[in-house]
Parts: sequence; C-alpha cells; structure tokens
Amino acid sequence: MKTNKQKFIGFSLLAVFALVLSACGGKSKEPTPTPLDPNLIAAQAIATFAMGLTQTAFAQPTATLTPEPTATNTIAPTFAALGTNTSSAPVNTCDVSVFRNVETFPDGTPVAPGQQFTKTWLVENTGTCTWTATYKIAFGYGMSQMGGVATPIGKTVKPGEQVQVSVVLTAPTTAGDVSGTWRLMNDQGVFFGTVLTVVIKVVGAAATGTATIGPTETPTETPTTPGP
Repeated sequence: MKTNKQKFIGFSLLAVFALVLSACGGKSKEPTPTPLDPNLIAAQAIATFAMGLTQTAFAQPTATLTPEPTATNTIAPTFAALGTNTSSAPVNTCDVSVFRNVETFPDGTPVAPGQQFTKTWLVENTGTCTWTATYKIAFGYGMSQMGGVATPIGKTVKPGEQVQVSVVLTAPTTAGDVSGTWRLMNDQGVFFGTVLTVVIKVVGAAATGTATIGPTETPTETPTTPGP
C-alpha cells in the first residue's frame, strides 16, 4: 500500500515539473531581427564575386610561355673598295678635219630639176697625221636622191694645210627640198672630221643641160718655142 502511494507521488511531481517547463518555454520571446545595411550587402557581394574570380583564375591551368628565338645578326662581308677608273676612251688626234665655211652651192641654193652640179667644201687638216691622196669624200647619211659616189681627195694634205673636196651630184626631177651629208674617210674606211652638208631647193622646169660648178682654176699659159 505504501509503495503505490509513493509511485503516485512520483508521477505527480513529474507532471508538475513538465507543466513548469512548458510554461517557461511558452514565455520565451523570439529574437528581434537586426536591420540590414544595403551598402554592407553590396560590399559583401563584390567581395564574394572577386573571391570567386580569384578562385577561378587559380583553378585555370597556367600557360607555359615559350621564349621566341633571338635573331642573330650576321655581319655582311666587307669588300675592298674598287679603284676608280679615271681612264677615258682614247681620242683620235690623228685624222681630224674642220670645215672652213667656203663652199659652192650653199645650203638652200635653188637648183633646176635634174640639174647636175658639183658640191665643193674647203676643209683643213687639223689633226696630227698627213692625209694621202686616196682619202675620200663619201656619203654619210640622209637623203640619197642626188646620187654621188665616194671621191678621192686627189692630193696629199699635211697637218695645218687646206684642201677643196668635191662630189658630183644630180638634183631630183621632183620639186622640193633635198638634203644629204658627206664626210671625209681615211684609207681604213673610217669616217672622221666635220660633217659636210648639201641642201638644195629643186624648183622650176627640168634642166635641159648639165651645169657643173666647182673651183675655178687659172689656166697655165703654154710657153712658145721660137722656131729656127
């Protein structure tokens, strides 16, 4: 009987203790939330984003830089300076001639169609060599309608001497201006000296005769032998 009473008292105490605990728990107050600072939130977000970038960068594999090869300067070979060539082509001082502005049929002279004439120039030997009689006056270049052939000068001409050189020409039968050039030629067939020109104006009717104009020579008087 006593034991049952003690159990009853124990359960009663437990019940009272449970009620006390329940009452204490019901009276507890919830914590008041702390207001959030927007600037603090933004700063924390930026810090979090930066930390994420840093972690991502560390997570990426590190690229290995390969050094580029350094160009090697190659020294060009040095060549010895070539000597300056001061020599010039040899000047022909042997065969030289100068036209002395004395001529027949000066340039621009009117000539009848088909007229034959002799063109003569006075030239001087201004070289160092003597011209032989077989040196020639020969056609150089230009129009060749006037004909003419290479003609020997016919005499020996020493340096400093003068000579008349002539060539026989024929005017074309067609009116107009006609020209040509002639030069002296040595025994080796080499042209030299001043260019000699002939320029005529073919005008009028065709010539009926042959007119030859050249240097005039004074006839030599033949001595008279007295009879017996």
